[in-house]
Amino acid sequence: MSKKWPVALTALTLSVAVGLTGCGGDKSAADNGDKKTGELPSNINAADFPIAKEKLTLNFAGFKPPSGKDLNDYKLFQDIEAKTNIHINWNLTPGSSWADKKNLLFAGGELPDAFYGHGILSEDTDIVKYGSQGILIPLEGLIDKYAPNIKKLLDDNPTYRKQLTAPDGHIYSLPTINETYARTKSTMFINKKWLDQLNLPMPTTIDELYTTLKAFKENDLGGNNKKDQIPLSFVQNNGSNTDINSFFGAFGILDRDIHKVGHNHLSIDNNKVVYTAVQPQYKEAIKFVNKLFSEGLADQESFTQDAKVFNAKTSKGIVGVAMDWNPSNQDYVSMPPLKGPGGQPIWADYPAGILFRGSFAITNVNKNPEATIRWIDYSFDPKISLQFNSGVIGGDSLKERTDGKYDEIPLPAGANEEEFKQVPPTAYSVWGLTNQVFDMKVTTPTGKRSKVDVDNTYAPFLVSNGFPKTYFTAEENDQIARYLTDIDGYVGKMAAKWMMSGGIDQEWDDYVKKLNDMGLDKMMKIYQTVYDRYNSSK
Repeated sequence: MSKKWPVALTALTLSVAVGLTGCGGDKSAADNGDKKTGELPSNINAADFPIAKEKLTLNFAGFKPPSGKDLNDYKLFQDIEAKTNIHINWNLTPGSSWADKKNLLFAGGELPDAFYGHGILSEDTDIVKYGSQGILIPLEGLIDKYAPNIKKLLDDNPTYRKQLTAPDGHIYSLPTINETYARTKSTMFINKKWLDQLNLPMPTTIDELYTTLKAFKENDLGGNNKKDQIPLSFVQNNGSNTDINSFFGAFGILDRDIHKVGHNHLSIDNNKVVYTAVQPQYKEAIKFVNKLFSEGLADQESFTQDAKVFNAKTSKGIVGVAMDWNPSNQDYVSMPPLKGPGGQPIWADYPAGILFRGSFAITNVNKNPEATIRWIDYSFDPKISLQFNSGVIGGDSLKERTDGKYDEIPLPAGANEEEFKQVPPTAYSVWGLTNQVFDMKVTTPTGKRSKVDVDNTYAPFLVSNGFPKTYFTAEENDQIARYLTDIDGYVGKMAAKWMMSGGIDQEWDDYVKKLNDMGLDKMMKIYQTVYDRYNSSK
């Protein structure tokens, strides 16, 4: 069971928070015991293990796993405590209640020594705000002195350092990283069984796609004497990686919809931030999709169905072309991006790397920031990060080989994954799954199409022109929020209307004018300022 830390910390939290303004990094450090002299506490080793010469306890806030266990109940956390001689007193909260709990902590509750967990702090609202107030302390100096694994990661990947650096030049939080994460989201899959049945080739252009969809509609492919098959289906505006937006690449524009966090119809063209939903190529793409709807070639439920309904359709094999992450039905095969009016086939790239920037942060009540940064740095040791993702070495899920690598054992049917791996689900820990770490393990091929296979098919066509991960000032965030919700809500509503019912030619000019009246031009100036600052940073 999770324990609470001493109530006495409340007074310290309030006294420190009230007295801090601006960046506050140096002030908070000056308030913490040994920090007055800049000396390392006598109980802490600068580089050797254990980190603490005598047992040290730190108070961390984190997410409670679905199992309800304390994180210390997992073997890997027990191993980390044995190695570091640091005991973590966990105050764990279910994800569904975390927003309220977090707000209470920052509003004057009992701040932990650190926040820990995959995306536990919001990149948009927490990091810069509480860092600039001095509640979260700067980490870059501690990283340089005491965190060799994290320092190497940032030195080897300058983009990571840029993405983690706030507008005031400080790093207030650490990320979870997965360099092997899929670079595509929604992609196109075609029913190979239907293609073979009709003796049709794989489409390579939008005109060939149209012809193929017509054939899917006009033939009895279900074998039930009915033409009830669905030529094309997708799920729009629900964040499930099954949308149609990247298909717009055939028309010369890559549209990243609002539910893809941080993009909001933004792209970069020659260092200029572009709002894709007012470009002529976007208009032409919408018109083509409307053509499909008007001729009964696109699923009328694409804007209303949920993932469960959509997945049931592809599982039954009643869809010809599906926009999907990776359908379980192996009758579907990847259809590469298509050539259209835009010329060369292209698809949106979502570069792998940092998943969430707000996964670990140290607060100003922490009297042992050096020990704390060393503790989290150990999580970025390649062997520890490997175990957080694949299970404990020497346990049931990860076996050491004679060549120094590790066999990752597939989860047996009916087995409990947490018990099998002896680690919590990855969303409840902090780690850096780099390519180096991934290469340490050997996986057993399943014989089924994987998302890696999908990415490999799409790799030659990927274009990385999305708005980068970067921090906004509090003022910039407030200004963006003033415009963004209404603008993207209107754009989404009109896109759905035009795809389903048409009318884009007649309403386009009024649509663009209304967006500017809603503040689109002002919003884009802010995005440009933020991008220019990011682009000029080292």
